[in-house]
Amino acid sequence: MARDSTAASKILHSPMLLDWSEEKLGKLDQDQLLNLLANLDRQRAIGRVNEETATVLDARITALLSKRNSTKRRDELAARAAASE
Repeated sequence: MARDSTAASKILHSPMLLDWSEEKLGKLDQDQLLNLLANLDRQRAIGRVNEETATVLDARITALLSKRNSTKRRDELAARAAASE
């Protein structure tokens, strides 16, 4: 019997509970904050984190980034938006 590959390729991702207090976020260094943003983007892309929650958390994390890393983040988002058009 042939296996239906379309059914096998669907993966269910359960919603995530994001419990990041200001204290937890404040303890992270700049590299960890950038990594957290990258992970948040991946989770948002697969639908594991809803858009509203991701936007709020993204703003909170971005506020903690240094000016240099904040600029780097904006450049990454602009490149991603240009690639998706």
